[in-house]
Parts: sequence; C-alpha cells; structure tokens
Amino acid sequence: MEVIELGVAVAKIEYFEDNNRSDVLLPEPKFYKELSILGKQHNIHVFIFSANELDQSNQSLFGFRYTERGWKRQPVPFPDVVFDRCFYASSKERIQTESALIYIRRQKPYQLINNNLPTKIQVYDQLNTEETLIPYLPHTDSIQSISEISQWLELYPQGIILKPAAGMHGKGVIHIYYNPDLKLYQINGRNLRNDSFETSFSRELSLLKWLYKFKKQLHYVVQPYFYLRNDKGQPFDIRVLLQKDDNGQWQQTGSIARIGKHDGLTSNLHGGGEAEIPFPLLSQNLGSYKAERLLQEIHKISGQTAIAIEQHFGRFGELALDFGVTPQGRIWLLECNSKPGRQAFTNGLDRNHSQLAIERPLQYAKFLYQHYRYRQHVVM
Repeated sequence: MEVIELGVAVAKIEYFEDNNRSDVLLPEPKFYKELSILGKQHNIHVFIFSANELDQSNQSLFGFRYTERGWKRQPVPFPDVVFDRCFYASSKERIQTESALIYIRRQKPYQLINNNLPTKIQVYDQLNTEETLIPYLPHTDSIQSISEISQWLELYPQGIILKPAAGMHGKGVIHIYYNPDLKLYQINGRNLRNDSFETSFSRELSLLKWLYKFKKQLHYVVQPYFYLRNDKGQPFDIRVLLQKDDNGQWQQTGSIARIGKHDGLTSNLHGGGEAEIPFPLLSQNLGSYKAERLLQEIHKISGQTAIAIEQHFGRFGELALDFGVTPQGRIWLLECNSKPGRQAFTNGLDRNHSQLAIERPLQYAKFLYQHYRYRQHVVM
C-alpha cells in the first residue's frame, strides 16, 4: 500500500540542540503525537514543519517526526497533503508561511485539508445572505470609529460585546453596558494577556478614550450582548465539531458544552473553562424534551453552516461552530473556527469522540490523496 506523507504546517517551531541533546517545542504536542501514532495505522507518515525548515536553495525540507524517543528533526519529502495548523503571532510569520507553502506547491502540488476563514465580519456578511441561517446570526458589524460605540449602547440597553475580528481564543473580548442605577459605564472581560478584569467610567468620553487605547491596532467587531449562562450563572456555549470522513462527507464528530468561570465573560477553555456533555446541562436549564429538540436544531444548523461556508470560502476538512443558548432556549451562532483545538473533545468525556476528532483528518487526507491520484490517472 502506498504511503502518504502528511505535513502539518505550523507557524513556529523552537528547536534546541546541544552536546548530543535536543529538545523541540511544538504548539500542540499532544495532538501531533496522537496524530502521528494513528497515522501509521492508515499508512500515513506525519511530520510537523514550519517555514523556517524550508531551504529553497537546496530544494530541501526538514520536519519533526514522532519516534519512540520523542520528536526527531530529519529531512522529509515535500508533502502529499498539508494540514494547516498555523496560529500566527505576527504578519511576518504569516507572510513567511504563505511564501513557503506556495514554493512547496510549485515543487509538488499537494492537497490542502483546510482553507482559512477570513475575519469574523466577512464570515458574518456571507452567512447573512443565507435565509436559513439569518435567524441564528447576531447583528455583527466592524468598528470603524470608537464613536460608533455610543450608538450601539443606545440600540442595545443590555450592552454590547466587542471582540477581535480575528480569532484569539477569547483574548480581548469585553462586555460594555450602562448601569442606570449606578450611573456608570461598566466593562468586564479579558485583556490581550487573557487576564480577567473589570472597570467602570462615569462619563462616556472617558469610556471612549479608554476603548481607543485598549483596542490599539487590532480590528474589532461589535455584537449585542446576550445572557448566555446556565442556572448557576456561569457562561457557557455548545461547541460542535464537524469533520469530513473517508468519503469526503461532512459528519458531526461530537458536541461539547464549554462552561466558563462564574465571574467570567467567555467559556473558552483557554480562559479556564471546563467541558461537559451538553444534554445534561441543557436539561437542567430547559428540561429534557426541549434540550433534545435544541440539540437536534443545532445539529441541523451546523450542517447548513458547513455547506454555506464551503460555497463562499472554498473547501474545508473540519470546522468548529460555537452556539449560545439563552435561558429561554433561543439559539445563536456565535463563532466559526477553521482550526479547532482538540482539548474539549480529548479530555476523556467520550473516548469514541476523542479518537474520531484526531482520526478524521487522517481519513480525509487519504480521501484527498486517492481522489487526486484518480484524477491524474483519468487525465493521463
């Protein structure tokens, strides 16, 4: 059976070598280890690489393979399939990676598991053209000027949510609202270091000046604030992981409830949240019958969203969709993520879902490779 070379592209790899001793720092070591081990069962050789491991002058590429002694840096062939897991810390990293991938594709036309989603506002604008999805999309707009915040606060008395236009794992997300009893503009959320904070201002001008400094150079979007908490007052959402299988068809790998801290704003696991099975959580809040109907509706919306995203933004192999549910049972589609983490699905809640979350990218990689080889054979 033919071996498939699957290259996992990451933005940065830190590698140290000294006196016959080496150490490597990968962004998602546990996931890549399990991906490498499972890959062997599918005749797929997995390696991790970054733009810095490409030597164009020698037309060579180095990568990191998992062995019995841990990660080993070695020469690797150009990949048959690329799994893009790049999370960029700077525009320089993004440009270097994109340039490297373009060069590799010229040398060997690889298949790409996932395209990249654009900014939140671009995704919203396209999904907002789909009639079936419009009822589930919160009003979203980009912030062109800090002065617009005043109009949004007048429009939504419960307050508004500001979040970075590009995904940052819950960092920089804030809730702003005017408290008429205290006559204060109150803010709570997470700063860009992912620390929770609260602050308040008696004057609107002071609020806007603070926002101008907080926002810095980042692009932000604004949405209405919805009370999306369980009966204990903890913020939560339902994350659905959709992945393509070995036939190239979308499947729901699983869904998980992510529950944040009581005094927090987001349920993101990077901010200290916990994962639970969704049905018992929703049943406690809404009753078992309504909880089951809600999960069925979320499943239906998820499939429609995946199809719409591919129509607008090209081919994807996996997507994570985050849904908010109000205490009354209203569903909101909050986020679409093309590079989902595995933490929520590999923490032992469901062993079958845990393995599928890692295995399905391998299945889809094999499908892409075989489909590409078949097309080549037909053309020849």
